[in-house]
Amino acid sequence: MPDSNVDENKNVDENVDDQNKPNKPDDDLIEKLVSDRVAEALKPIKDKLNKAYTAKEEAERKATEYEKEKREAELARLKEEGKHKEAYEMQLAAERAEREKLEQQNIELTRNNDVRIALATLEFRNEKAVEMAFSEIVGQLVRDDKGKWVHRSGISVKDFVKAFADDKENSFLFKVKSNSGSGGNGPKQKADGDSEETSVFKKPQDDLLKSIAEGKFRRGAPS
Repeated sequence: MPDSNVDENKNVDENVDDQNKPNKPDDDLIEKLVSDRVAEALKPIKDKLNKAYTAKEEAERKATEYEKEKREAELARLKEEGKHKEAYEMQLAAERAEREKLEQQNIELTRNNDVRIALATLEFRNEKAVEMAFSEIVGQLVRDDKGKWVHRSGISVKDFVKAFADDKENSFLFKVKSNSGSGGNGPKQKADGDSEETSVFKKPQDDLLKSIAEGKFRRGAPS
């Protein structure tokens, strides 16, 4: 006949073992909870931005239509009055302005493409995080004397994107990686083990230029 005391002791031991086992967090669940929290926090801001952009685009569209109608009416008046030279010069100016506008759009497309390519190498939490990073980075870019897009400090787009990803203040935009591997999208650790407390691009300009001079960033490197 089976010893009931032995079975009971076995069940007790198994329960104790289960209780002593370390709880392993569900990484996927944590990732989803964090992403949901970020999305929830950003939703009001995104809604306001969408409304602002929509209103801005509508205002620009109406202004463009008004200017076009006004210009066409003026051209018709000049031609009717026999002022063909003035009408021709006005038409040339309008075409020049349109060409410059298209050139500016092409320049911005080149900038956006450079940033998108650099961002494609990083692992973001979601698309909202990508757009946040894109907006932040694009807002800090300027064209150098050669017409190339660089960060306002002078470093290349590629290097600025890397510094942006390494900045711990931006770590919430990226997927969490284990510390077992090298690299990562979070803030880098200093040699003494202390994390960097200050964003690279929030440091005084003298410190930033010193870092560039020491080779920490490559000024004007290909992006």
